[in-house]
Amino acid sequence: MIQEELEKWNEDEVVACEKKSQNKFRLSSITAFNPKSPPPVATSQKDKSTASEKKYRMSSIIDLQQPPESLRPWLERNTPTGHIPEALLGSSNNKGGCQIGGGIVADYKRRNPYFLSDFTDGVSWKTLSASIFMFCAVVTSTVALGDLASRETDKKVGITEYLLLQSIAGLIHATFSACPLPILRPTGPITAFMIDLNRLSLWIGAGYFTVLSWVGLWVGSFTICVAFFDWSKYIVLCTRFLHDIYAVFVCTIYISDGILEVAQRFQEVPWIEAFFASYLFMFCIFLATVLYYADRSTILKQSWRQTISDYALPLSVVICIFISYSVKDNVDIARIEMPPKFEPSDIDITNGNVRSWYQGFTPGDDSQIGMVAIASISFVAAIPIVALFYIDHLFSCILGQKPELGLKKGEYYHSSMLIMGICNLILPSFGLPFVTASLPHSPQFTKALTTYNKSKTPWEVVKVHESRIAPTLVYALCLCGLVFPSVLEMCPGGVVNGILTFVGIAGILPGTGNQLMDRTLLLFTAPSGFPSATANSAVAPYSELPWYRIHLYTIIQLACLAGCWGMRFAGPFSLAFPLVVVSFIPLRLCILPKLFSQNELSVLDADERHQHLQQVNNNNAKSVV
Repeated sequence: MIQEELEKWNEDEVVACEKKSQNKFRLSSITAFNPKSPPPVATSQKDKSTASEKKYRMSSIIDLQQPPESLRPWLERNTPTGHIPEALLGSSNNKGGCQIGGGIVADYKRRNPYFLSDFTDGVSWKTLSASIFMFCAVVTSTVALGDLASRETDKKVGITEYLLLQSIAGLIHATFSACPLPILRPTGPITAFMIDLNRLSLWIGAGYFTVLSWVGLWVGSFTICVAFFDWSKYIVLCTRFLHDIYAVFVCTIYISDGILEVAQRFQEVPWIEAFFASYLFMFCIFLATVLYYADRSTILKQSWRQTISDYALPLSVVICIFISYSVKDNVDIARIEMPPKFEPSDIDITNGNVRSWYQGFTPGDDSQIGMVAIASISFVAAIPIVALFYIDHLFSCILGQKPELGLKKGEYYHSSMLIMGICNLILPSFGLPFVTASLPHSPQFTKALTTYNKSKTPWEVVKVHESRIAPTLVYALCLCGLVFPSVLEMCPGGVVNGILTFVGIAGILPGTGNQLMDRTLLLFTAPSGFPSATANSAVAPYSELPWYRIHLYTIIQLACLAGCWGMRFAGPFSLAFPLVVVSFIPLRLCILPKLFSQNELSVLDADERHQHLQQVNNNNAKSVV
């Protein structure tokens, strides 16, 4: 099937080249067309097959200036979502070729007819419930990351900066982006970068905020260029091979940060306090998991079960807070410490002065290197951050706007990338962290806004309440956390750790869509215990492959995951871990085709829809035989 598709693709491309040859000749990286070469000679079927296989191996060497019509067949086989959104092609999808800013203009032109409905569609109870749910999921995680950043950066940045960035960047994105639903926030990898930049600044003898401002300048500039030149379309080169690795890496950062904080508490506070914090940590995770799966039980009415499932995390947090106050007279409980005033977290311990909000780009008197050196080092440090944001932001937007989610107002990417770039260009100079779209929050928010017909299996999308009101309400509530800090101060530290860990666990639970975790479990399963080849099995295609081939593919992915984590402990060079993630793209495109057959890769490196269709075709073929 893939062989026929490749041959058809090659024939179509030759026809397209012949049509264009009347005006000018264009080189193609896959079918090199030379006007001075002799006409093609008829070849046998075996020669055609050999040539097609060679072209398949060469398909990783692509001229990025090719028109999208020649890239589309190859890209469709490599996109992690199984399709190429037309919106990703940007202005290069027009007959006029690539135009600077064309993709951004196209985004707003397509969104303009929905200007009024972006507000009227938000007047619903579903908008309110989804906004409260996402606020609880986001604000607790943001506070946890802000608290972690405060301790690891010697309180240079903290909860105030994280919540302020969450609110400002989110409100700007919800108001001006053509796709307001993706959730912008400082994520776990961003927190790792903030900590690494602190180590880098100490290593080179420069001020932390000066380095942060310069890195933000480069990150924002590069990201804006990505938006203006429509480079977002090349995100489809990242296959599911990379998508699953990156998802597990991000989720394990959440999990490790939560667990390590609980373990560290036993060395810093009395045993009884550490034990009770650990109890709240584990109970919060357990209760949130039980409530999360309430919609799959038969207890209570379906509407009640769905409501409990939607509010699993906030309900668990509220219950744990009540438990913590019930024993406050017997145990000292560490809770979130919010600043008493709305001011920066960084305070000079010598005179007690609070830093000004705007920091600028000029080195301080105590800097050991000049501004040119800082700008040069920051330029290098910004490269891996841009690589990470390119993957992180676009993955969030793609997965949050998949066709099966039922969005009716279209898909938009370039304008969102532009808004994200502007925020990262300006806000770090005020001592605020970076921001990008978040996984798994972005697709979760879209699902929370969806009304389903649950009488059918799978559930049928009835309506998605797409609006700007829902995300605006989420970010406005986050801003209220700064205005009324006493509300957030009620949450115990153990619960914060539990929230952080639950977010990570929920993203990689077996059966939730991450096939790397599903196949990792198969490493400890006998071949006789593998799932049977039925259409209803989530991993049915694996049963058609030899078990050692499945394990080899899984081990390669786990080795890549270990490489990401190894870079996290490389000192100042840990900033380069996104480049390690990007290096997995040529690994998948150039190396894996030499280790696995096309059929094996089509099974192992495909999304659920392609696997399901392939399984149905296989079953139909078997039934015919």
